[in-house]
Amino acid sequence: MPFWKKKKQPVRMKMRGFTGDVNTAKCLLMAAEKNVQLDVEVLDVKAGAADDEAYRALSPLGKFPFLEEGDYSVTSVNAVLAFLDVRGAGNSLLNPKKAQLFGQQNYWCQVSRTQCEPALKVLIDANIYDEKGGDTDAACATINIALDELDKFIDNKEYIVGEYSFADVHWTAVAHMLVLVGAEDAITSRSNMSAWFDRVKARPSYAGLPSLDDVKNKQLRSVA
Repeated sequence: MPFWKKKKQPVRMKMRGFTGDVNTAKCLLMAAEKNVQLDVEVLDVKAGAADDEAYRALSPLGKFPFLEEGDYSVTSVNAVLAFLDVRGAGNSLLNPKKAQLFGQQNYWCQVSRTQCEPALKVLIDANIYDEKGGDTDAACATINIALDELDKFIDNKEYIVGEYSFADVHWTAVAHMLVLVGAEDAITSRSNMSAWFDRVKARPSYAGLPSLDDVKNKQLRSVA
C-alpha cells in the first residue's frame, strides 16, 4: 500500500503596519519584489495601537511592522525586510555579494534611516495628518542635503550601488513618501535621482505602495 505524507498547505504571511509609515512601505515593496503573498492589517499608531496591551503582548517594545507566518513572528523593519528577502521566491538575495557594494548599500540604508526618515516623518505629520510641532523647513533642508549627496553618488548607475539592493528599497519608500507630501520636486529636480526614480517606479513592486488616499484613509493593500 503506498504511503505518503500529506502535503502541508502553505500559510499566508500577515503583517501589521501603518499607512503613513515609511518602514511599512519598505516591507510592502520587499514582499512584492520577492513575490511573497502578504495579508496586511493596519496598526493605527496614531490612535495608540502600538501601545495597546494586546499588541505589546506580541511586540513587547511596541515595534512595527510586525509580521507573522504560522507560529513564527518577527518585528521591526530591518528584521522583517531580511526575513522577506530570504523567505521570498528565487535564489537571488538583495544583499550584494561584493564587499565594496555591500558596504555602500549599508551606508546609504543608514543615511536613509538616520537622516532622511526622521525629517520625512515631520513632513508626513504636517502635510498629511495636519499635526504641528515639527520644523518643516529644517526637515526639508536635512532631506535636501542627503539627496544632494545621493544624486552625486548614483551618477552613471542604474541603481544606487549599481545593482538593485536593500538601498533601493529604502530610498524608493522615501521617494514615494516625498511624492505623497507634495515634495516630488526634491527628486525630479535632481537629474540622477529623477532617472533612478523612473526606473524604480517602472518595477511591478512599486504599484503596491499606498496612495495618498490610502494613507489619509488608513488603508493598506495586501500583496497578492
